[in-house]
Amino acid sequence: MPAVPGPPRLPPDPFRWPAGARRLAWALPLAAVWLAGCQGTDDLSRTGCLPLRVPATVVLQRETGLYRVGDEKLPVLSDHPRDTRSDASQRRSLLRVVAPGTRVTIDRLTQRWGFDSGKGRISALGTLPGGERFEYGWGAGRVIGPAPWEAPGLPNLRTVTCGD
Repeated sequence: MPAVPGPPRLPPDPFRWPAGARRLAWALPLAAVWLAGCQGTDDLSRTGCLPLRVPATVVLQRETGLYRVGDEKLPVLSDHPRDTRSDASQRRSLLRVVAPGTRVTIDRLTQRWGFDSGKGRISALGTLPGGERFEYGWGAGRVIGPAPWEAPGLPNLRTVTCGD
């Protein structure tokens, strides 16, 4: 009896992924979403791990600069104001100089953290006398530097318990 031919056989599809790769293809976006969720911000305002309780009104001991940095929502307060004309590549511009003796309000203390970076930036969020909000980068991890409202003579780096 002669063999009955079956349907014609098609060549393999060069764009079809192997089964293992197909399973991995849907798992990768899920893993990315899961890891992206592994970041956040801790409120340190009432933990007692920093040498300031908030809300607090403090007086600046040193001249500081208020800067616009890239696409950040809040301007950044920083020690030692400087001319930022050469900082175009970093998209950093000096908005104004804030004089010593200026009273500012510190509303919140926060620390960012993430899956890949661990404990990150320690920030003081506050308001200048005209109502302008700012962020001051006080430190990172378990180390802070002297803030512009603290007395001169403090060590450049101090260990805090916030990173624990």
